[in-house]
Amino acid sequence: MAKNSKNSSLVFLQASVAAFFVLIGLAAIVSYDSSANRFGRAIVRTFGGSNDPVSLIIAILAIIAGLILLAGLLVSISPRLMYAAGLGMLIFWALRILYVFFLNNPFKPDLLVWLAQLSPDVIVLAALLLIARKYA
Repeated sequence: MAKNSKNSSLVFLQASVAAFFVLIGLAAIVSYDSSANRFGRAIVRTFGGSNDPVSLIIAILAIIAGLILLAGLLVSISPRLMYAAGLGMLIFWALRILYVFFLNNPFKPDLLVWLAQLSPDVIVLAALLLIARKYA
């Protein structure tokens, strides 16, 4: 494969992953403040629970990650900084996969459905690995 073709593929991959992170972050923020979610948080508080902002924090981190990936394409950023950011995103995504798919009811509802739900996250993980290696 020609070097130019490989570089343009990585640029497209990085732009796509950047858009993915920004969009999932925005979607989580929009749904965080929906009427149903506000009602759910009110019920939790009524029964002594806390208003857990973890999903909001993760959404903000996803937007920041997407903006960093996008900035790496548009402005000159140190390759060392981009590598560190890419590695951080890679570790975060791997931990997310571990929590969501392996620690939280693994293989549910059945193996085939579980694998189908796991596959897109593994694709994102592989893309983050390629992006991080691009700046190594």
